Amino acid sequence: MRSLFAGVSGLRNHQLRMDVIGNNIANVNTVGFKSGRVNFQESLSQLLQGASRPSSLTGGKNPMQIGTGMQVGSIDTLFTQGSLEPTGEITDLAIQGDGFFIVNDGNMNYYTRAGNFQVDAVGTLVHPGTGFVMQGVMADSTGEINSSSTIEDIVLPFGQKVPALATSRIDFSCNLNEDSVALAQQLGANFAKAAEAKASAAPVSLTITGGVNDAITMDVLDYMGNSVNATITLSAATYSSADDLVEEINTQIQADTDLAGKVVASVIEVGGNDAVMIATTESGGDSTRLTLSGNACANLNLPTTLQTGTTATTLISDLPITISDLTTGDKIVISGVNPDGTTVSHTYTYTVGDTVQDLMDEIDAAYINASATIDDQGRLVLTDTIAGETQTNIAMAFQDADNSGSIITLPSFLTQVEGSDGGTHSTSITVYDTLGNTHTVTVSFENISTTDTPNVWQWRASVDDGDIIPTTGHTGTVRFDGDGSLMVFSSDDGQPLTFNPGNGADVLNVTLNAGTPGEYTGITQLASPSTTVAKYQDGYGMGNLQSINFDETGKITGQFSNGVSQTLAQLSLAVFNNPAGLNHAGNSLYSESPNSGTPVKGMVGTTVSSRITPGALEMSNVDLAEEFTQMIIAQRGFQANARVISTSDTILNEIVQLKR
Repeated sequence: MRSLFAGVSGLRNHQLRMDVIGNNIANVNTVGFKSGRVNFQESLSQLLQGASRPSSLTGGKNPMQIGTGMQVGSIDTLFTQGSLEPTGEITDLAIQGDGFFIVNDGNMNYYTRAGNFQVDAVGTLVHPGTGFVMQGVMADSTGEINSSSTIEDIVLPFGQKVPALATSRIDFSCNLNEDSVALAQQLGANFAKAAEAKASAAPVSLTITGGVNDAITMDVLDYMGNSVNATITLSAATYSSADDLVEEINTQIQADTDLAGKVVASVIEVGGNDAVMIATTESGGDSTRLTLSGNACANLNLPTTLQTGTTATTLISDLPITISDLTTGDKIVISGVNPDGTTVSHTYTYTVGDTVQDLMDEIDAAYINASATIDDQGRLVLTDTIAGETQTNIAMAFQDADNSGSIITLPSFLTQVEGSDGGTHSTSITVYDTLGNTHTVTVSFENISTTDTPNVWQWRASVDDGDIIPTTGHTGTVRFDGDGSLMVFSSDDGQPLTFNPGNGADVLNVTLNAGTPGEYTGITQLASPSTTVAKYQDGYGMGNLQSINFDETGKITGQFSNGVSQTLAQLSLAVFNNPAGLNHAGNSLYSESPNSGTPVKGMVGTTVSSRITPGALEMSNVDLAEEFTQMIIAQRGFQANARVISTSDTILNEIVQLKR
């Protein structure tokens, strides 16, 4: 009976369908698994009567055929995209698209969607279940990938070193405040002590020859020449010494609030005789003038020119330097820092009688872009002639002629009295030479704009060590448009910053990049606080490979200890015209078949349109709801075919019973 054999074929092939469903469910959590599907088709049919065509008298007849059952038409592998599960593992990779990873066993290539790779003891990237090696293209020593290179084993070069790269470019990204004002930095010291720091010379001296019996009245003009409108009166008394007289004069001066701190009396020697000096404590470039009067002046044996009153003028700069124990041949060591940060070291050999002006001249000779003056408050002032923030400072040490040691050190001899962040700004950045040694390049900017030439700054580059070529330094100009954008950035010699590290490394040529003219990408001049920043330089020291990571194109990038990232390799992928035609090779691997087509191998972004997701795995594409539904259908199909067999058996049994 044909129905008996049809039922048998149904049982057999529904069992095959259950086998496929069972395999799908078993691999529901297998990485990269692709589910299978069974398609049935009708088996051969027995022709009982053929078809006949219509005639002029009768119509046509259809053929009479009886099927002999069913058979499996195909078992398909469904290469639909599986969902991605993040794992965070560096070497876990998932493909989005129709590509396959390529692995090699030493003889032939296999293909897989399972991206749970590992790195073995020698740095080879392998398939964990088989040890087959991942295939791709290795980068050259500079990190370049040649897409035409032969596909080979991926071996990660742990322990690889990246040699030092000398800096060739510095990029600036900053703003120079267009409101910057060129204010000077000043350091000053007050010469207030008449007997020491100021001088021992006097505009007026009183010679004592005997006692004083009448009062003496002194009308005093202050250091600016303005009348104080105050007097002091010495009571009638006998002063046996100049010291006694000076003590009384100073007592009276201190008692007068208009005079206290402005003038002082002291004893000096004039022509072998004691004399009284009265001098201002706040004398500046202007003079101190004292007018003396009184009917007892004759008893003091004053010079005739002073008996009726006089005006004497003495400038601080003309007064001699008087430091305790300082004698001819001793040395004043002037040390400090110039406005541009360079060191100052200068020795001045002192001669008795040298004036304050002589000291100022020596300071001027010692400093660059700074000069010494006397201000209207009697202070020796060191003025920084470069506008803006400064590192300027000064100290003085006094030594014996034989350099036996310091007599006195006054580190605060000059103290800051005025400062501004004005029109000078600077920035520093670390650069590398060809040996990987570091150097600090500092670039300072000074606003030199005028009414006729606005928006102009001068810049100067310096290096903490090594020799700049030429030795005169590297300088230039930066100009801005009226909208604050960069107009031109140029060096005076038209050359890059060139310096010799002096340590055996090659001479460096560094280009200073201030941005694109007409844009705001580099240096600008806007009404905003100055932010002079050197944001980037392209050099680095030697580094060792420390870690790796993958990107979506399959590139493997190495992270080195010096902060450099360099491409090490790139994975190759394969695509097939008919991936369903691949042979299953076990271990989630596939191999070519005659109907899969020849693999097209390439890298993401070239011949392959897939993308790679690092730190994730592609999960199985098995749909459990679908599989359980198919399981029910297969079960019912099996049951129905079993009933066909049992019913056919019943019919046969009835035929056997006909004999009875």
